[in-house]
Amino acid sequence: MKGIKQFLKHGGRLITVVSLLIITYCYAMFQGGFVSWFVFFTILPFLVYSILLAIIPIRFKEISRTLSKERVERGSNVQVTVTFRNTSWFPFVFMMVRELPMREEHFEKPNGNVTKLFLVGWKREFKWTYELKELKRGEHHFRGLLFTCTDFFGWTIRNVVMNHPQLFLVYPKVSDVKLLPIGMQYDQGTSQSRYSLIKDTTVATGVREYVPGDRFSWIHWKSFAKNGELRTKEFEDQKSQNTFVLIDRAVQKNFDDVVDYTASYINKIVKKQGDVSFLSVGVDRYFTPVIKTGKQYETVLQHLATVVPDAQFGVERLLFEEQKMMSRSVVVIITGEMTPELQEVLNAGTKYARKIICFVVSDQKDPVQHISQNNEVHYVGMDELQRTYSEVKHA
Repeated sequence: MKGIKQFLKHGGRLITVVSLLIITYCYAMFQGGFVSWFVFFTILPFLVYSILLAIIPIRFKEISRTLSKERVERGSNVQVTVTFRNTSWFPFVFMMVRELPMREEHFEKPNGNVTKLFLVGWKREFKWTYELKELKRGEHHFRGLLFTCTDFFGWTIRNVVMNHPQLFLVYPKVSDVKLLPIGMQYDQGTSQSRYSLIKDTTVATGVREYVPGDRFSWIHWKSFAKNGELRTKEFEDQKSQNTFVLIDRAVQKNFDDVVDYTASYINKIVKKQGDVSFLSVGVDRYFTPVIKTGKQYETVLQHLATVVPDAQFGVERLLFEEQKMMSRSVVVIITGEMTPELQEVLNAGTKYARKIICFVVSDQKDPVQHISQNNEVHYVGMDELQRTYSEVKHA
């Protein structure tokens, strides 16, 4: 039905232009005189142009889009540069190009009607730049371009849709968060020590063969100087090095800020050369047993860019179901709200893990709560996250 309406609308404009040509010609023939023929020959080029515009094929090729940033984070702005080539032989007077509307829920403000007006003539190459503001986290899909060509007086209007889908991701904000010191215990001793969730690279216990992916700072240069073979230093194993991060996808409150804090927390541990695992369970399940390298962290970021709060059960159920996997780790739970069920699990002590640290990202400014001997709850203010992110952005 929509196609029929478009055909009738386009055909009606063409019939109107042809009728105007016939009427002016008949008027000049029957009326005669200089004025009548002057009117006819004056309007004739415009009428012929409108008729040709209505019937000629219109083609655009070599369409491309480039973004001003390689990595786009939530809440930031990005400039989109669109280039294309007009391969039609017919010269256009005016041409308006518009991005087909994207999903508006990905924007704080509607940005779907992005348009640009060109004066064409014989020009073939075109380029224009527009800005998308306050982007939300997730997948953003460009659909295509709508080209609207018209004559001098708007008698004939041609609309041509060129489908050119393109996808880009908007990642969570990554800020410089603080890692909490925790009690730890060396394998070769039983004394307790305050320790961050990072790898201690000051106590080397031996060397081993180099494995691709080992950090540059771990290479044992003395042995390399002796025999020319790359070897890597081994460090004393620390039981509390293993950090298991859980994101609560059952709570919708402040979820975007929860994702931001999760990405920032994992990023901090990876930068400090710590060992961290990550589990995210909702409709889908995503698990990364070891995150050490930047490539592994990028994979986690891609998941966090599209994750949604779609879990049918709370994170406290994960503690019960995955306790074999987490029993020797320090579990870090990141949620947007402290639920009674989670509070009850934290009160139960450390039967699910060696230690549980729960971060609640909210507007509450409660002090640190020591739920039990080893379990803690920390409230992270969203204003603090915004301030930290701004400091990192302008550094």
